[in-house]
Amino acid sequence: MGLYTTEAVVVGYRDLGEADRILTLFSPERGKIHAVARGVRRPRSPLMAGTQLFSYSKFLLVEGRNLDSVSQCEIKESFFKIREDLDRMAYGSYFAELLRISTRECDKSEELFRFFIKALYLLQVWEDLQFMARIFELKLMAIQGYAPQIFYCVNCGNRKFKEIWFSSILGGILCEKCKSNDKKAVQILRETLVMMRRMLKGKFEDLVGLKLEESLKKELKTVLIDFVLHHIERKPRTLSFIEDIVKISDK
Repeated sequence: MGLYTTEAVVVGYRDLGEADRILTLFSPERGKIHAVARGVRRPRSPLMAGTQLFSYSKFLLVEGRNLDSVSQCEIKESFFKIREDLDRMAYGSYFAELLRISTRECDKSEELFRFFIKALYLLQVWEDLQFMARIFELKLMAIQGYAPQIFYCVNCGNRKFKEIWFSSILGGILCEKCKSNDKKAVQILRETLVMMRRMLKGKFEDLVGLKLEESLKKELKTVLIDFVLHHIERKPRTLSFIEDIVKISDK
């Protein structure tokens, strides 16, 4: 069994026994890693700070037959502001779950790692978390090679539209002549298409201050969640958690 060192962010965990915890880490060099942190739930464990959800740490790990083991960790950023706010915690958990279920074991990606770390930094200060979630969904899919075609009709290549339809199945927009190619395609406003293009091409941090009308946010949510679910093929549990929080807030 060998030792190795890697930077990683904690994107999930489950308790094991009385004091242990199995962590899901995401590393730029090794992708998704499952590792057991022994005794981490004891009050004075030296591993506690660096192994909490969202913590970005430098890990020393021991390779195992089925599970690696955390030997040491040095915290680089705790992102505690996310964990102490229910709404930010909910969205952060959603982002982490999307990353977990949309990546395979050992799929390494420096770009994806840096993107996720940037998202956590922005999550601490972003005001419109619903809009941030739409940007995260779109960019996460794009980085993994599933960017929707939103610059011309995915079926015929037409760039001029009287009506605009979006197809998750076909992976992009359809013109009015091609909409019948997907009976489940949804019609979207031109403003929605313009915003999606801006979200896809713009830097994450440059979109922080944008203010969107509720109708536009609602349409973006309908389109992008359906697009994400089409690719990951199951509904994240944390998405239901966010929906419950929104219902409580609206009462």
